[in-house]
Amino acid sequence: MAQQLRLSSDRALSRRTRAVPELPTQRLAATHLEDGEVRKNRKDREEDMLDRLDRRERLRLVEFVCSFAWADFEIQPEEREFIAGLIRRLDLDVDERRQVDQWLERPPRIENLDPTVIPAAHRLDFVEAIEGLIAADGAVQEEERDTFEIFKQLLVG
Repeated sequence: MAQQLRLSSDRALSRRTRAVPELPTQRLAATHLEDGEVRKNRKDREEDMLDRLDRRERLRLVEFVCSFAWADFEIQPEEREFIAGLIRRLDLDVDERRQVDQWLERPPRIENLDPTVIPAAHRLDFVEAIEGLIAADGAVQEEERDTFEIFKQLLVG
């Protein structure tokens, strides 16, 4: 799987001359700041996500989010804040938080990041969480965008 991601990433890098589409989160970010109703709907979806994910899946979600924070080889302060908020919303315990701290110091191991093991019922939750992380610092880097597009294609087509 890791090799497939690398090969897909290499293909994406070779196509860089074409325009890269804007992430939906970039277009929605301003709306989320201006429209209380959109914020409320997003919060409702996040709360629903908490009900759908068991503890193991919650930690897996944060592992994927942390891996995307490393996509540009540096975790920005805003990305750390996003992850801290995610940890609070997911109600991770002390041991799980320690694990996340390790992922923030060193990227999660690639062999643990097989998107095909994410249950179909939770794939959209993972995509939306990673979109939130990518948009958190207000600047979507090409590496982040390319990696996210590959991930999204693997999960939701």
